[in-house]
Amino acid sequence: MLPRALPLVFALASCAFGQGPDLIPKMREAAIHYADQLQDFLCTQMTTRSIDEGSGGRYWKLLETRELELGYIAHKEHYRLLKVNGKTSDLEKRIKKGYFRPGGEFGTSLMRIFDPKAAAEFKWDHEESNGGQRTCVFRYRVPRTTTTMIMHADADRIPFAHHGFVSADCESGAVTHIHIESEPASFFRDGRLVPVGEQIDVRYGPTAIAAKEFLLPQQAVEIVLFYKTLTKVEIQFQQYRKYDSSSNITFDKDPAPL
Repeated sequence: MLPRALPLVFALASCAFGQGPDLIPKMREAAIHYADQLQDFLCTQMTTRSIDEGSGGRYWKLLETRELELGYIAHKEHYRLLKVNGKTSDLEKRIKKGYFRPGGEFGTSLMRIFDPKAAAEFKWDHEESNGGQRTCVFRYRVPRTTTTMIMHADADRIPFAHHGFVSADCESGAVTHIHIESEPASFFRDGRLVPVGEQIDVRYGPTAIAAKEFLLPQQAVEIVLFYKTLTKVEIQFQQYRKYDSSSNITFDKDPAPL
C-alpha cells in the first residue's frame, strides 16, 4: 500500500460553515481555466527519483537526480534534459529505465479533481490563516465510475478512484495545494494480481514572470506503486522566466513518459 501521508499541522481559524459550498464553483472555475491563463514561460525543474522495493516506504534508494529546462508553450509542457546526477554527457543512459517518470503538474493534476466529468464530491474541512492570507481546505472524493485518473501499464488501463484535499484562497477560489491519493486498485498479469496506486502532492505559489504574477507550482511529490515497488519523485520548480519565441531552444522529443 502507499505510505500514509505525513500529518499536517494546521493553523485553524473561524469560518462560517456556509462559505464552503459557495466557494466550490469559484475553485472549479479557477481550476478549469487555470492553464488558459498562463503565458508561455521557461523554468528549471530539479527532480529526484527514488525507489522502495518492498518496505512500504521505509527504505528509499536513489535512482538519479535530473535537471531539466521546462518550457510551457502553447499550453503544453516541453522538456530539455540538462544534467543527470550532475553530469552533462550520456544523459539518457544515466536514467534508470522501467520506473515511473512524471509530468503534468501544470493543470493536469487539477483537472483530475475539477473536471466536471470526474463528478468530485467536496466536503468542507477547515480554514487556515497565514500572515493574513485566508485559505479554505476541502476534502474531496472521485469514484471509480467517473474518474479521469488512469494508469497505463503496457496494454492495461487501470482507472483509480481517489480522494484527498484541496486548499484554495478563500476569496478567489485559486487553488494553492492539492493532495491526491488513489484508492486500492489492481490488475492481473501473468496469472497474478498486481496492486497499483498513486499519490500526488502539488503546492502552488505566486510567481512573477515579466512583471506579471501567476500562481505556479513550486514543488511536487509523486509516489507510484507497482506490485511491491514504490517510485517516489520529488520536484522543485525554480527560475521561472519568460519564453522568447525567437529563442533557439530545442526540446527533447519524449523526455517524461508516464
